[in-house]
Amino acid sequence: MRSYARCRNVLEVNHASDTPATLDNSDLSIVMEEHLSAVRGFWFGRLGQTVRCVPWRRTMMAVSGSETLYAKLYRRKRRIAKLEWYWLHALPVLGFETAQPVAWVADRESSLVVTSAVTGRSLDSWAVDAAADGWLDGFFSYVCREVAPFARRLHDHQLIHRDFNCHHLFATHPLSAGPPAVIDVERMFRSRWNRRRWVVKDLASLMASVPVPVPPRVAFRFLKTYAPDLSSRQLRRFVRTVAAKVVRILSHQPRFG
Repeated sequence: MRSYARCRNVLEVNHASDTPATLDNSDLSIVMEEHLSAVRGFWFGRLGQTVRCVPWRRTMMAVSGSETLYAKLYRRKRRIAKLEWYWLHALPVLGFETAQPVAWVADRESSLVVTSAVTGRSLDSWAVDAAADGWLDGFFSYVCREVAPFARRLHDHQLIHRDFNCHHLFATHPLSAGPPAVIDVERMFRSRWNRRRWVVKDLASLMASVPVPVPPRVAFRFLKTYAPDLSSRQLRRFVRTVAAKVVRILSHQPRFG
């Protein structure tokens, strides 16, 4: 696996320029140069279907050659965009699958992060299909068998996702898939303080995001797989703590829908 430093292939020009932003006088880091034309299209607003929009970020999708690309355009959020660019490179080095980085572009007003689409579908989509087609037990078995250890490995590296939900975890068919891929890593960080609080929030966010009812026995099995070294008493307490956080999360209204 190539390290972040080796992967960057940075082309940087005119850092201090006060001239209007173009792709030629902005910071540009590109990993997959075959998609340079698509990157230009995203940057200049000539390419991309908007798939999500919040006040400070717009997410777009487009096809480039044989690949589907996603682009996030940030307004005055250069630090957040740069963090996502960093984690897109750092996570594979640690053994986690995520979206393949394509390009980063930034000027004083905006930042753009472009990635390739990950393989498979999000876990919330799989859950809906599993419930409709009668293999929900198989879906829950996958989550306990693969997603719980994935979450534990992530947290063992002191990494907290902060948007750890079914929409951000992708897999090929859950009846045969291995560990999921994780996307939307812009808010990820290394927890050094209050780690248990953040771990509980990640796990509760995942459970709260399942679009079908989760039987208590499945939630218990998931957390037991996540934390196999806990005693029975510790595990029961852990389950109660996560369950209480799930209730609080479900009571919140989403900020942007």
